[in-house]
Amino acid sequence: MTSVGDRIEGHLFVLKAIMDRDGLTLEESLSQYPGLVPTEDHDAVRRHWEQQRTTTIIRTVRPTELTATGGPRPWAENWDTAEGYYWARQRRFLSHVLRRQDYEIDSVDLASDRVLAHLENPRHPEPFSVRGLVVGHVQSGKTSNFSALIAKASDAGYKIIIVLSGLHNTLRLQTQRRLQRDLGHENVPFPKGVGQGDPEKYWTWLTRDDLDGDFDPGVNVGPLQGQNQVILVVKKNKTRLDRLLDWLENKVPEHVPVLVVDDEADQASVNTGGNRPDDEPVSEVLDLRAADFDGDMPADDELDPSAINLRIRRLLRCFARVSYVAYTATPFANILINPNAEDREVGDDLFPRDFILTLPHPPGQKYVGTDRLFGREQLPGEVGQVDGLDVIRIVPNLEVEQVIPPKGKRKPYNPRIPSSLKSALTDFLLAAAGRMARSGADQPCTMLVHIDMRKEAQDKLAAEITAELGHMRQQWRYDRQNFLPVLSDRWDAEFRPLTSSVDLDNDAPFEKLEQHLDALLTPGVEVRILNSNHEDELDFEIEPDLKAVLVGGNKLSRGVTVEGLLISYFVRRSPYYDTLLQMGRWFGYRGDYVDLTRLYSTQTLVTWFHDLATIEEELRRQIEHYARRKLTPWEAAPRIRSHEKMLPTAKNKMKDTSLQQDSFDGRKLQTLRFPFDDSRILDLCSDNLRTTRTLMGSLGAPYDAEPGRLSWEGVNAEAVVRFIERFQFSDQSAFDVPSVANYILAQTQHNELVSWRVLVSSARNQLSEHRTVDLGVSGHPEVAMIQRSRLIKDPSSLGVVTEPEDELQGLTSTQIEEAIRLQKAGEFTTLGDAFRSQRSPREGLLILYPIDPSSGIGANAKNRRRLFDERAERPDCVLAYAVSFPYSTSPRSLSYVAGRKARRP
Repeated sequence: MTSVGDRIEGHLFVLKAIMDRDGLTLEESLSQYPGLVPTEDHDAVRRHWEQQRTTTIIRTVRPTELTATGGPRPWAENWDTAEGYYWARQRRFLSHVLRRQDYEIDSVDLASDRVLAHLENPRHPEPFSVRGLVVGHVQSGKTSNFSALIAKASDAGYKIIIVLSGLHNTLRLQTQRRLQRDLGHENVPFPKGVGQGDPEKYWTWLTRDDLDGDFDPGVNVGPLQGQNQVILVVKKNKTRLDRLLDWLENKVPEHVPVLVVDDEADQASVNTGGNRPDDEPVSEVLDLRAADFDGDMPADDELDPSAINLRIRRLLRCFARVSYVAYTATPFANILINPNAEDREVGDDLFPRDFILTLPHPPGQKYVGTDRLFGREQLPGEVGQVDGLDVIRIVPNLEVEQVIPPKGKRKPYNPRIPSSLKSALTDFLLAAAGRMARSGADQPCTMLVHIDMRKEAQDKLAAEITAELGHMRQQWRYDRQNFLPVLSDRWDAEFRPLTSSVDLDNDAPFEKLEQHLDALLTPGVEVRILNSNHEDELDFEIEPDLKAVLVGGNKLSRGVTVEGLLISYFVRRSPYYDTLLQMGRWFGYRGDYVDLTRLYSTQTLVTWFHDLATIEEELRRQIEHYARRKLTPWEAAPRIRSHEKMLPTAKNKMKDTSLQQDSFDGRKLQTLRFPFDDSRILDLCSDNLRTTRTLMGSLGAPYDAEPGRLSWEGVNAEAVVRFIERFQFSDQSAFDVPSVANYILAQTQHNELVSWRVLVSSARNQLSEHRTVDLGVSGHPEVAMIQRSRLIKDPSSLGVVTEPEDELQGLTSTQIEEAIRLQKAGEFTTLGDAFRSQRSPREGLLILYPIDPSSGIGANAKNRRRLFDERAERPDCVLAYAVSFPYSTSPRSLSYVAGRKARRP
């Protein structure tokens, strides 16, 4: 930005603060404070204000919610978070100091409002215990969400806040400092943070902002009585949690409401043993110093997930009024928690029984997640697959062997710098110089090298990287005339084409980089080794403009934010979805310089990340589907697509799961279950009627219209998938809608199920007693409804809805005769199976059944009851449908990992 631009931006920054404080318009602010902005700048300020308003209109998406209460709790509807003290200060800080855009603040505001609405009223007269899960995206701002939640919950009346923050002191400190900034602390004056605030609103911090500042039981217990606003940021270590439990025992009065926030809740919090602690070791290799855990016991015992899970459950039982909110970007372990697990001493497991909320993709283009970076497969409702950015560079397997230790403990390890790592180091110098040239100011610029979890490998490779950077420095200082053309050619070939395609205004000639390259290479680029063999740490509070190559392993695998990350060299495999995603420190808000970033990795890992982007998005869509059906967390059982080479999470977190295979080859599925005795049936049937009319309206006039049979042919698969995804019915174990939609889409990739027949199967003879319904069929405003009843012993089920002859639709007489012959010869058990064998693999069949809600019981029917009781309020029509799949020549079988279903509401 030019100096003039900086001046106008500064004027507008001050004016926006006044507008927000006094409720003024821009014009009113300019007129009431005439000396604040020079007259000659007024028009430029107006243009800049208008440009901001018109170019940042970005839709803020609401979170997706599964809730046990059917929606927000009643108290939240009457509570206006905008009136709260702590949130108002935090919001002003985000807007006026951090200069967040309105749409960015609105996203945090809306999402944290929704989480708060699912907590219990802190002033509720009765004891309560709420458990929920919030699912974010990796490096997407979960801390911003729970920081806003803490502010709003405190405004509402929660008095004690306990934040459980990872396993490392580094991550705990990072979280503590962030919350001190956002909530108020004497060590963080305004404008470095919100400031300490009004004396009567001071926070009582029971943990400190230094590496050794974790909870100490020597602190005063007086603030726990409910008069103070208390907060603790505590590591998830066994001994530390034991000290906290001992200190809290019988200290918190019953009337004091407590909020527990569990950050990175899939790490350590999930029970890996039975419902008694056992000696099973921790499944992850963790690079921790002695200072990162407490007590004299070995680290495996100190960080055993079963032991930590047990202590978190004990912690929740310390309070009469408590809400527990788990946050994670990789929820694979959390949603597989056994909902039925209960311990005789510490009660229920941490299953999110009250709500599951998925945060939407961050608005705007600044966030770079798995799908934007790696691309992913096409999912139902999409046209074509999602392509990734051209920032990935493949490391050949032969070069991987030069940097990772050989298998076998006795084999010597002497790493070398392969050509791919030399290119990555060169790209780092260019990207760092490019970023500083673009911003016109100093910026953090970092490179990550992650090749192995073993510290010896990290140490030895770091020495080689230091030598290589030293060689580059020597070239810059003493052989610049030969080194400059190499760098210039690399910049022109590797960076400028992508930059131009993303934003032509950011394209810069190499000459603009030279002074910044000199600033990097003259003093030399630092190499930091982040493992427990070294004292190196990352602290962007102290070093906000750090320039360094970071070599590490597990300490860089979760939670810690690496500012200004430009180049990543990552060749370490992990067999688990969650671990691999958490090692991806390159995700995050890098949209301003995403064209300067590069990821060097293997083809295998790039493929795996592409697959994970698909799996991750599919899981979120499953939850969205369950939310549309208004299922509770108890009723929903999200499934995770399996992978031939990886597991969703560590095996000891999957002991209550099963593997399910989904292939609908040659099968017929039908919607049979509806909530007939629930008031929801009226809205559900109304929505289904609208969904059906939308489909019918898109099809035009029927291809064939016989009595009771309206049919279409050549319908595209996307229209059928949209209908299936929007249609609502009660849970059926044999009919999982996301799986059916995914199967159809997968088959279209093989040129199967690309063309569909659609049939409306109605009453054959339109007698006077047959009621009609308008389904939106062109030329047929009245369709006679059929009669169906439901089962006495299973009153939510129709039992069966289809007619045998419906599957003949589109078959020739020769095909029908062949099907009958095959069934009689014993080739197929049923005629339906035989009929489906005659249908082309390219063609599917969707059959719609409009059912009269006044349907009674047939004269010869047994074990049946009316569709609706005589005096019950009824919808206009009950719609059901069936899908008939032909046999495939290349059936795509999708396998899923599924957790246990709940036995209790």
